[in-house]
Amino acid sequence: MNSMREIKVVLFGHPNVGKSSIFTSMTGLFVEVSNYPGTTVEIYKGYTVRGDTRYIIIDVPGAFSTVPSTTAEDIARKVILEEQPDIIVHIADATSIRRHLYLTIELLDLGIPLILVLNQIDRARELGIEIDREKLENELNIPVILTSAITGEGIEELMEKISEIIKAKKTTAASIRLSRGVESTIEEVQHSIEDHLNNYKRFSRAIASWIILGDREYQYLNRYLPEKIKNKFVEVARIIMLERIRYIDKVCKMCVKPQQMRMKLRKTEYIMMKPLYGTLFAISITFLIIWGLLAIIHEMGHRIPFILYHNYYDPYIRAFINSVIEDKLIRNILIGENPGIYSSLGILTTGVFFVFFMILPSMFVIYIIIGILEDLGFIPRVVVSCHNCMRHFGMSGDAVIPIIAGTGCSIVGILSSRTLRSEKDRVLSSFIQVFGVPCIAQQIMIWALLGRYGIFYVLMLYLILVISISFVGLLASRLITGDITFLLMELPAWRKPKMSNIFKKAIARVKSFLIHGVPLVFLGVLAVNIMYYTGIALIVAKFFEPIISGMFGLPSEIALALIIGILRKDVAVGILGGYSLTASQTLIAVSLITLYFPCIGSLLIFLSEFGAKRTVLIIFLMLGFSAIIGLLLRIILIH
Repeated sequence: MNSMREIKVVLFGHPNVGKSSIFTSMTGLFVEVSNYPGTTVEIYKGYTVRGDTRYIIIDVPGAFSTVPSTTAEDIARKVILEEQPDIIVHIADATSIRRHLYLTIELLDLGIPLILVLNQIDRARELGIEIDREKLENELNIPVILTSAITGEGIEELMEKISEIIKAKKTTAASIRLSRGVESTIEEVQHSIEDHLNNYKRFSRAIASWIILGDREYQYLNRYLPEKIKNKFVEVARIIMLERIRYIDKVCKMCVKPQQMRMKLRKTEYIMMKPLYGTLFAISITFLIIWGLLAIIHEMGHRIPFILYHNYYDPYIRAFINSVIEDKLIRNILIGENPGIYSSLGILTTGVFFVFFMILPSMFVIYIIIGILEDLGFIPRVVVSCHNCMRHFGMSGDAVIPIIAGTGCSIVGILSSRTLRSEKDRVLSSFIQVFGVPCIAQQIMIWALLGRYGIFYVLMLYLILVISISFVGLLASRLITGDITFLLMELPAWRKPKMSNIFKKAIARVKSFLIHGVPLVFLGVLAVNIMYYTGIALIVAKFFEPIISGMFGLPSEIALALIIGILRKDVAVGILGGYSLTASQTLIAVSLITLYFPCIGSLLIFLSEFGAKRTVLIIFLMLGFSAIIGLLLRIILIH
């Protein structure tokens, strides 16, 4: 029996061109998510089988160039160099071909068979843009496929073209030839470095170009080059870029007829591009959508999850465990010593309720909403709108993206910051997340707890957090050195979301939480349970009781919740529900839990990413500022 052969296909392209949607259409739900070796940058692999061939589809992070300026671009290039795929599929935006063809030319230099996919062709037609596909194919000497990730147009043709290239046993692609002097210099560099490239010899032309263009990773190869060649680099690099741009202009003039109608600027677009109003509008709309949804979920949470848990799950699981397990310690770990969601602290009671009755349903819906905003093209516009505001905090506008991700989980947000262009952007966006951005699990607990006193107290908490983040963010931006990077982001066209792709992405994200997040929730509940059961928590809490009651006007027992908050903040907020607190006391306690210290998971990730010095700095700022906020709230609210 013949064994099935494997073909590797890499999807490459700018951010926000619909690459992930095409990936999902090609692969379905069966996707593997893994970190690139030595990094926390995620790489997606999907599989599809046709005949006797198994196609491995690899979706790399968005990149504007093969000469990297960000961690994401660096990883995208490394995937090609390491995986050495059989085919590269360059996904570009059909509404703005000119901006994407420069990357096409760079990819051709790699010598790997290349397919150019012009996505959003339906949108291009709406705008009156006409593309002469045949001429474009002849000029670039590569296949060109017109697709729409929304309608599914062109996806099957793309798969057929990949199969056709494989059957034809095509293994190389021709690069664009430049002027004689430039080609001569590239060839000189190429011949000088070939013997030192080991497994990368097939990429010698591309690497030669990267060296000339100043790529830092391959500067070590300069030692093998004659001085007279190196002296040409500045001028030759200028000519390479100029000739590529001229070639793109020629191709576009021949093959693309520009839009016949002027695209009308929507009122929302006009408002969002305003420096001040745009920022306020973008942030307000984003948070109204997301947190308005949380309010709805909270109202539902008083009904459906609680009814299901109290009437059906809790009585049966308790009866079952009590009937089969006699050991008191094991019973306590599984279902807790005391009845009640917030007081039982059992893995199968409190832990299951938090995860499966509260967090997961809300998380899934939130991811659906964020997915819709992404596919609409709203999120990139939020980034642009927020850029001027973010500059005051020492960050570029694209730092908003990991902060938004951090509302799901601060660990995810910190890891997402690796795609940012500067170290300062990464540190500050991560610091804001661990300081004052509650994760979705904590927010659900906040709505459940503060919501019982009315929406005023929920809004008060968010106002406190916004003021705190603003003040401490400004302070941190002065303490952490580094330059503010320019914003480089392509705004996609407004488009209709494809719900099937959004659901698939939401399921993948929830699956990731089930694998990585749920064990931490259960571990947090278990740790708290053991601390309660052994009396350790009470001993530690006793030490802090005078500070809690004297400084913040809270019952001394709240010290226990603060200690637990170091392990799991959502669990700590949930535990507050078991105390007899006034509305003002609850607001103070929740503010302290949110601001005083990072949860252990976020702290460890921050430490591994940014080192001990910066970690100590954020702990100092959090402890100091949370104490000030707690004291001020006591003065204002408790007379």
